[in-house]
Amino acid sequence: MIRPLASRLAALRGAAKAEPLGLYLHIPFCVDRCTYCSFITTRDDSLKPAVLARLLQEIRFWGDSLDHPAVDTLYLGGGTPSLLEAKELESLTKAIRESFDLDPLVEATLEANPGTLDSDWLFAARELGWDRISLGAQTLDDDLLSQLGRIHCGTQVLEALEDASSAGFDRISADLMVGIPGQRLQGVLEDAEKLAGMGAEHLSVYMLDLDKNCPLKARVESGRLQLPSGDEVAETFEALQTALPSWGLHPYEISNYAAPGQESIHNTRYWLRRPYLGLGPSAASQLGHCRWTEGSVIAAWAEGEDEGEFQELSAAEALAEIPLLGLRMHHGVDWEDLRDRANDLGLLTLFETWKSELDFFWRQGLLLQEGRFWRLSPRGMLLSNAIFQVFV
Repeated sequence: MIRPLASRLAALRGAAKAEPLGLYLHIPFCVDRCTYCSFITTRDDSLKPAVLARLLQEIRFWGDSLDHPAVDTLYLGGGTPSLLEAKELESLTKAIRESFDLDPLVEATLEANPGTLDSDWLFAARELGWDRISLGAQTLDDDLLSQLGRIHCGTQVLEALEDASSAGFDRISADLMVGIPGQRLQGVLEDAEKLAGMGAEHLSVYMLDLDKNCPLKARVESGRLQLPSGDEVAETFEALQTALPSWGLHPYEISNYAAPGQESIHNTRYWLRRPYLGLGPSAASQLGHCRWTEGSVIAAWAEGEDEGEFQELSAAEALAEIPLLGLRMHHGVDWEDLRDRANDLGLLTLFETWKSELDFFWRQGLLLQEGRFWRLSPRGMLLSNAIFQVFV
């Protein structure tokens, strides 16, 4: 356990009882490392027994320490959770059920790589109660997939969609990446339409991010590959904003589109600052004003030797996260409620400073008001990072 948490367990228990938690487990194993990846992952299968043993230990420890709190969303991310054998997934699921109160559970998500799936595994996962699957598609273009270092092809994505549906997953999401070198607007739109038509009722649209060192970044910097221009990427996002609703997928967050009722409940909790517990190397947790991140050296984490980082948010930091995260949501932020919170905390001056600094973005048409709510305009979503700097 991260040392500062030991003296705060009573407060953490109180926060965990206030409302149901989201529980996230990080499964750090991959068949290969994608050329753009900067996540905490490994190809070393020899670490799996130790990592899974530590995960089981952590599940039981936190279940006991927080007095078996209620959990309403589960999420297995990675890495590649679909590399877990069915018996390993069963062991983790059983430990979760024994350690936490899952009576209010409304969503249980598994991330999966289409190149690792088979029908037997999908049926076994569905039988264990996992009801939502998130497929790392990225694109259906085989040349682009090869460039990204993905282990699957476009055909396998479509087969995975069919197999997941046949196994009983009625909540199916797919990732779609924008900004890949050589990618064209028409290809992105065709991919999105095909994914929606094949049963993906949720799409997460991500910009290729090369802010950290990775093989693809080195190729771009050497001139061997060229990223699409900022204008081309913006044009692609704007085209998707227009096209996706016509295929039944509506925006509910800057990067996420879903059919009605298919929004990711677990991910939404992050943007609404609802409490969550993250277990596994590099996993993050937030309970009350406490936030901590597990150690990111996988072997050391498995042996309990990499302690991680702890942060206790001030009232001003916690307040700032409401608009910082909430403006990502399509419905925006209740600005009157935010003002009342600021007033109660003695932070009205800070609130008025934000309001003044946002005036520029209002005049540019990047913010809109609908009743009590302030939200980003479609163009504001494309320029959101500049707006978010107000709250940092």
